[in-house]
Amino acid sequence: MNTHPKRLVAVVVSLSAALQACADSPAPAAPEHRRVGGFSTPESVLHDEERDVYLVSNIAGSPVDKDDRGFISRVSPDGEILDLTWIDSASEGVTLSAPKGMAISDGKLYVADIDVVRVFDASDGAPIQDIEVPGAGLLNDIAVMPDGAIVVSDSGVTLVDGAITGIGTDALVTIDPGGRVARVVADPALPHPNGVACADGEIWVAYLGAARVDAYDASGQRRREIALPAGTLDGLVRLDDGRVLVSSWDAGAIFAFDPAGGAAPPVSTVAEELPSPADLGWDRARNRLLVPLFNDGEVVLLDVE
Repeated sequence: MNTHPKRLVAVVVSLSAALQACADSPAPAAPEHRRVGGFSTPESVLHDEERDVYLVSNIAGSPVDKDDRGFISRVSPDGEILDLTWIDSASEGVTLSAPKGMAISDGKLYVADIDVVRVFDASDGAPIQDIEVPGAGLLNDIAVMPDGAIVVSDSGVTLVDGAITGIGTDALVTIDPGGRVARVVADPALPHPNGVACADGEIWVAYLGAARVDAYDASGQRRREIALPAGTLDGLVRLDDGRVLVSSWDAGAIFAFDPAGGAAPPVSTVAEELPSPADLGWDRARNRLLVPLFNDGEVVLLDVE
């Protein structure tokens, strides 16, 4: 190649400048996340879209004991605790022992509490009713179905000397708007259902005892099984774009996959270094994942793409 010396020098200088500019450029920003502290064993976070506030369930004791110590907090999207004990077991007429998953349907806030679903007014937190689930072991997460009914997971476990022990009540339970209870899936061989989400006529389930999520139809027939990199799964949310996000205690991470990606869709990691990530919430207005850190007493507000 015949190149004039001055032009060659100019090319080298330009290339050096470009490389230096790349070196000086900041790395792509990690997803913004903030931690909000001051909670007592936070298990679940729910975005109340109508009032634009985050609700946090606090166990404040053992997750399996009927000790009537639990409460629910209200937090602003800016991370300000508006009312730490908005719904408080210490208040007259309120019973709340180990509140876990929550969902809002038809102006009512449903809260899983061991073997009962507590129902409160979503606007002011006033107690409305208790729906007992006969034979339940450990009710965990709640999701709203298209017809306004709710589905509740029974993890079928208790704690014995601090260790998770199966008790055989593993199930998916539905409660219709009239309060009627039915078991859609009931099988002691299930690996302890935990997080649940409903979308496109399917019920998605994450398991405490397996590194996988399943999709069931409304009749309880299993349609799909998707393996994940690690287990002890907890929270599960389905996004408007179809993706499913799942929290894993074993990995201290949030996994994501798109069910449209086939029988074995690629799985990515949305966030890491999140110890004890429990039942996830989703703020669709801000594309924000809400992650309670069960053992740290904190909630992470994680903006994702």
